[in-house]
Parts: sequence; C-alpha cells; structure tokens
Amino acid sequence: ILILNHQMKKLIFKYLLEFLVIVIGISLSFYLEKQNAQEYKESLKNQSLQRIAKNIKIDIRDSRLNLSIHDSAVIAGNWLEKNWESQIADNRDSIGFYLNIVTNYNSIFVDNQEEYRALQNSGLIELIENEKLVTGLQNKYSAHAFYKEIEKYITSGKDDLIDFLYENTVLNSYQKNRFEIYRDRKYIGPEPIPNKVRQLLLNTIPMHEFYIGQINIQLKNNEYLLDLIQKETQNATN
Repeated sequence: ILILNHQMKKLIFKYLLEFLVIVIGISLSFYLEKQNAQEYKESLKNQSLQRIAKNIKIDIRDSRLNLSIHDSAVIAGNWLEKNWESQIADNRDSIGFYLNIVTNYNSIFVDNQEEYRALQNSGLIELIENEKLVTGLQNKYSAHAFYKEIEKYITSGKDDLIDFLYENTVLNSYQKNRFEIYRDRKYIGPEPIPNKVRQLLLNTIPMHEFYIGQINIQLKNNEYLLDLIQKETQNATN
C-alpha cells in the first residue's frame, strides 16, 4: 500500500506538472499573441502619425504660400488707401496694378483630413499616449472649416470690386505673376475713384489681415504638432 501510494503520488505529481506546463504554455502563447497584436496596433498608429506629419508639412508649405498671397493683398490695399488723394493721371498704371492685386488675390485652403479620419475611425487614436497631441490634432482639423469660411467671406466681399476692376481697367500686356494672374493692368476709370470702391477696399484689408493672423497661429501649432508626433513615435520605438 505504501509503495502504491508513493507511486500514485509520483504519478499525480507528474500529471500535475504536465498540466502546469500546458497551462503556462497556453497562457504564454495568449500573452505573446496579445503583445504581438498590441505591437502591431502601435506600429499602425505610428505609421498613421507619420503620414499625418507629412500632411502637416504640406500644410505648412501651403500656409506660407497663402500668407504671401494675403500679405500682397494687404500691401496693395494699403498703397491704394495711402495714395487715394494722388493725381490719378500720374498713377493709372500703379492704380491698375494694385487694384488688380487687392481684388483678385485670395487663397484656397486645401483640407486633407483623410489620414486623421482613418486614425480616428480605426480607434488607433486611443493608443496615443500624449493627450496634448490628441487635443492638438482635434483642434487643428476642426479649425480647417473655419479657414475656408474666412476665404469664402473674403471672396464674397469682393464681388463689387471685381465688377469695378473689369469695367475700369485694361491689360497693358499678358504678363502673369507666379499665381498665374494677369498682373499688368491700367486704370481707365473715372477720377476721382468712387467712394464706394474706397469703402470696399477699406473693408477688404482687415479681412486679409484677420486671415493672416489665423494662418500664423496655425503655423505655430503645426510646428508644435510635428514635435509632438516625433516624440510619440520615438517613444514607441525605444
């Protein structure tokens, strides 16, 4: 009986050990599978963030171009206001040149949200560790619609100016500027220029200045987001 008990104990111990090995093996397998799945999601998140970073760099390039457009419109509007009382006969080429700029210059904000929306819809955005990055991305892409509305407002505020420009200027040549807009115009309209046109110009300048302020804020935010994205993706690889 003692021998049997001893043998049974050895057998029980053997089966118990085998059972524990199997349980540990299964648990380890599940753990490794879970870790691999988590690492795969982290990899997808980082790839998505890197593509967003590329889009942000394009936004920065486009925003700087937009700034130059609106800066030119402000400079043109200020020149016209400063020289309003000057003799038109001596400034018809300059008036046509600057009136053309302030009337035709506006930007079109390119809104590329595809990669950000994919990050949101996939749930990968929840894996971002830095809450400031999450909030910053949300604020950035929600602001895009606002920039477009400003551009629409600027365009709609120039309808009468456009009519006045094409009724009261002629092309001196077919020279174009870097935005593919005819640049060489001469003013042939009445003297003095109607007060309504002056008031429209005065209303146009602050709209361009407001847009410039918004884009400058966006540029700073975009640079900050690039820094946060770099830190987020670097943390994952370390």
